[in-house]
Amino acid sequence: MMGYLFLMTSAGSALYIGYLLWARIFRESTTQCMKYRALMIVMFAYVVPWAWLGGTYRRIMSVFMLDEVNAGANGVVDVANIETKGAAYQTKEYRLLLLMTLIWFMIAMLFLLIRTIKFLKRSHSFHGLAIKCEDKNLEQTLKGLRETIRFKHMPEIAWTRVDNKTFTLGAVKPIIYLQKKYVEGDLYWILKHEMVHIIGRDIWVKLLMEFVCCLHWFNPLIYFLESEIKYLSETPCDERVLKGCTDMECQAYIDLLDRNRSGGKQKIPFSSALEGGNEIDRRIALMRQRKKIGHREKAMAIGVFAFLVFLNSLTALAYPKIYHVKETMIEVAKDSMDGGNFWIYDYAKDGYGTYTDAVLYNEQFVDKDGHIHQVASKKEQEACTKHEIVPGVVQIHKKDSQGCTLETYDGTRCSECGNMWKGDLLYITNKMPCPH
Repeated sequence: MMGYLFLMTSAGSALYIGYLLWARIFRESTTQCMKYRALMIVMFAYVVPWAWLGGTYRRIMSVFMLDEVNAGANGVVDVANIETKGAAYQTKEYRLLLLMTLIWFMIAMLFLLIRTIKFLKRSHSFHGLAIKCEDKNLEQTLKGLRETIRFKHMPEIAWTRVDNKTFTLGAVKPIIYLQKKYVEGDLYWILKHEMVHIIGRDIWVKLLMEFVCCLHWFNPLIYFLESEIKYLSETPCDERVLKGCTDMECQAYIDLLDRNRSGGKQKIPFSSALEGGNEIDRRIALMRQRKKIGHREKAMAIGVFAFLVFLNSLTALAYPKIYHVKETMIEVAKDSMDGGNFWIYDYAKDGYGTYTDAVLYNEQFVDKDGHIHQVASKKEQEACTKHEIVPGVVQIHKKDSQGCTLETYDGTRCSECGNMWKGDLLYITNKMPCPH
């Protein structure tokens, strides 16, 4: 699990750094909506592992790469990535990894609990303060909005008993909490801004971002991403609000934001707000400098970012490929894996279980022909000057009051001196009572 988590956070961070470079290089060729969508892909890279692409990439690579296969082999198993059935072989590294996983999980759950409680408390307090909006221009404004933008369901619109800025709260059933004080004519732009947020599912994006922050709490880059998501959820909204508007209408919307620059003291989690705190000046500057970007420039920027995503997806090859070992039978792998490969010769045909059941010594070596060898003495090992290595398996027999345990490892043996080298654990067999 920790391996997947670190690969996900590494892939997401690498793509985020690539995004920052891409956004800087193509700042004149991209719209705010393009940047926002690209940043959403970066966010998904943190929560969706690329492992599902690993098999596809390996099949593609196998077309162009010829693997050397032993003529007597039935297949190959990557012994570094085998799950065992029954008892697990727990090394110090495994226990340390298990402890790290537990610590990460507890802290992630703590962050999630704190943020959820904070949201529920604020949401409950605003629901309790909500009063019916009695603006006489509300119905006429909503009618004008239906002609401008398309929306299926009208969200609830309410005032509050306290003086607050406009914001939308809730993802499934959004409620627009309308500010009490606004200039005549501003209601249309206020509601349009919030409706565009709702239609664009921006609150859902923020919800997912909160989950990403809890999941990758240890990664400092995730908090920069969170800040960038919050800012870029507003600038694309401004673009969509002003799409097709005249210069006079654009100025009316800019004036509205300018009058709301003093807000930002109330931070409502999992919500979208009209005001943007200290970033109002940046948003206004972008709206004043807006220009039409050609299709060719957009296509080039999109193509480069798509290539960055493709390069990032190659991390799928780094995810471990897991094989299952059921009791004493090895499921022969179909594809060759890099590193630590163990060749299975005639074990699958002749019955690998017959060799594992035959225990002559507490520590023994079984070669590919099924011959069992005892551990050599130190004198025999020291006398050897040149090792003749033979592949096979090392078996360790442990007997207790209830039965016995037979651990089978990848191994090699010198046919000259009898010295054995134990590799990765293949599987564990438990017998009750011990038949050996």
